[in-house]
Amino acid sequence: MSTVGFITRDLSGTTRQSTFSEGTPSSLDTTQAKDISLNLSASDIDSYARRGADLHLVLADGQILVLQNYYGQGTSGGKNLFLSEEGDFVEVILEDKAEGVLFASYEPLDLSGKWSAYDDMVFLDVDRIEPVIAPLAAPLFGGLGAAGAAAGVAGAAVIAGGGGGGGGGGGGGNGNVILPTVDNPDATYPIGGNTTDPVVITGTGIPGSEVEVDMGGITQTTIIGDDGTWEVTFPVTDLPVDGNYDTTVQVIDPGDTTYDLDGPTVIIDTTPPEIEVTSGTQSTGDVVNGSEQSSGTVITGTGEAGATVLVEINGFSHSTTVGGDGSWSVTFDASEIATGDYSTGIAITTTDDFDNSSSYTETLVVDTETALSFNTVEGDNMVNAAEASDGVTLTGTGEAGAAISVVFQGVTQTTTVAGDGSWSVSYDASDIASGTYDSSFTVTATDLAGNTITSSHDIRVDTEVDPFTVEPNQTSNDIINQDELTAGFSLQGTVEPGSSVVVTINSVAATAIVDAAGNWSVAYDASDFPRGEYEVEATIVATDALGNSETLTETFEIDTVFEAPVIDQITNDISTEDLTALSIEGVGGTHTISALEGDGTASTLSATEAEIGGSTWAFLDIPVPDGTDLVVSNVDSLNNTSSTLIVLEDNATTASTLDHAALGGFNIDELDLATTVNVQLELDEATIKALSENSDTLTIHSGDSDDTVTVTDATLAGTRNVGGEAYNVYTVGNDGTTLVIDQDINVNII
Repeated sequence: MSTVGFITRDLSGTTRQSTFSEGTPSSLDTTQAKDISLNLSASDIDSYARRGADLHLVLADGQILVLQNYYGQGTSGGKNLFLSEEGDFVEVILEDKAEGVLFASYEPLDLSGKWSAYDDMVFLDVDRIEPVIAPLAAPLFGGLGAAGAAAGVAGAAVIAGGGGGGGGGGGGGNGNVILPTVDNPDATYPIGGNTTDPVVITGTGIPGSEVEVDMGGITQTTIIGDDGTWEVTFPVTDLPVDGNYDTTVQVIDPGDTTYDLDGPTVIIDTTPPEIEVTSGTQSTGDVVNGSEQSSGTVITGTGEAGATVLVEINGFSHSTTVGGDGSWSVTFDASEIATGDYSTGIAITTTDDFDNSSSYTETLVVDTETALSFNTVEGDNMVNAAEASDGVTLTGTGEAGAAISVVFQGVTQTTTVAGDGSWSVSYDASDIASGTYDSSFTVTATDLAGNTITSSHDIRVDTEVDPFTVEPNQTSNDIINQDELTAGFSLQGTVEPGSSVVVTINSVAATAIVDAAGNWSVAYDASDFPRGEYEVEATIVATDALGNSETLTETFEIDTVFEAPVIDQITNDISTEDLTALSIEGVGGTHTISALEGDGTASTLSATEAEIGGSTWAFLDIPVPDGTDLVVSNVDSLNNTSSTLIVLEDNATTASTLDHAALGGFNIDELDLATTVNVQLELDEATIKALSENSDTLTIHSGDSDDTVTVTDATLAGTRNVGGEAYNVYTVGNDGTTLVIDQDINVNII
């Protein structure tokens, strides 16, 4: 298959000479051309057809040449088409008689003068030599000139000079013999599926001659008329099957001379072209996703080479020509294919060079969107320690079948959306860093159509109570003495705002008060702790708003016990009986001596202490009148005070001694009756507690057996040795009050 040369000339007279590209179809843009000359002969061309603004030429060797925009508006007055080979120059006259199928006639132009306007459009020499009219025209029409040649090509009867007796149907002598002819023997008549006009073949000859025209085995006959012309008609309903047919004409003149002539070529193609869609539609299993929609929706297929393909979707259409390899494709841009999730119809029409067409329907499936959502994590988008300890499950919804990829704290988990649209992935406790911080997880969903969406979800991780502290010292030395216990003290610290704090001591839990800033405290007083000397451990549990718990422990000491001073000896002035000195035994400390005045007050006495014979002697600066009750107090380093009430009045009673108003300022742990006689006292639980706030224990010493103590609600619990003497121990009441009393004292229990 050789390439075809061409020469074009525009209105300015500018010419361009080149060749068509290899392959078929091969196109030439003739928008600006006025004259087009092709290096072909009429016998090289099977048919002509108009396709829109283009002119299609089907060559005998199967090539298709497309003169693009031949019928366009690039030039005024239309275009001129010529065929030229080996110096011959023929104008092509095209007539539209069959809905796009063109009928061609050829008019040779005489360029033998000194100058012609078409000299630069003539092809003089070519490598390919094919049968052309020009070589035949010279001897045949030698004496006829240009007009004769033109008449011959147009189909006029050929007149040959007769010699002596002619043969066949010729007369004798020097008469002329009329040879039969066929009009347009080099013409090509295309017949398509939509052609309605019959094929008409005409010619000339001797009147009365019989004419038979054969087209692929189908014949038509006629008799040459008196005017020397003949005509046969092949109805489109009586044509052979599709194919290329060179008609043959047999003429038998009245003298029985037979002439076999070549007639025009008839190309029959009534079969609609077929196409097959190979990608981009539902039938090919394709779905247009978001990426494809935005970059252009492509539909491809195969079909008949050279046929046009028109694809229409929702009012938008694109056309193309099937390539030489049988493939075609069209692209719809994003503005023509709406986004969303839907299906729509596709109409495809293909039309070949013979105007045969066929239509197909397809379905375009569009899915440019996918869905993704998140469920609340752990009910409140906050992960506490308990929740983190057993792992966290992240859940959400999406498009069924979509692939899910979740990235949380650097760990990637994947899953597929279930048929009900749900998805979930789980992270182990080891995947979740402890502490208090903001975090997020990022989820990418890719649906079955290839659409992808990525979104993030914020959460709060809080696995600790922070801050959480307790003050290490509840007092300056972390030891609670009697006064501090009596006054009350607090355990306190700081905690994460919004938390609760519970302090447990000796299995008793107390809820702390927590302010908005996170300061917490629990108040305690003497009623919360037994008196004595011991260590206390407090367990402090804080629980924040998320349910996280932390535990602290704090230890401190309770020390409310200090032995009361023991009065060993008392020295009186011989003449006045006034008390001048006393000997004090017991633990070390600071001693004070107070006198209970008659007006209900107590006065502190000035005394000088000295260590004599292993005892501490206090020498009063001013002697105390006989019968004045004294209180001797011992104060330790913790400021705990323990006192002994020395009754110096004979016949003392509860009213004269124990009810003295000033005793409320002392912790009376011991009562000394050794230097008096006939004391009558009444005691109960409340009286003992009021006297001895240190330990709720009162010890009574006596020197004579004439003292009597009456006790309410007392129970003998045992005996005790005190300083080598036997004492009875009583429990008084039901709140831990104890009376320790010298067995020499008379005790009445009521």
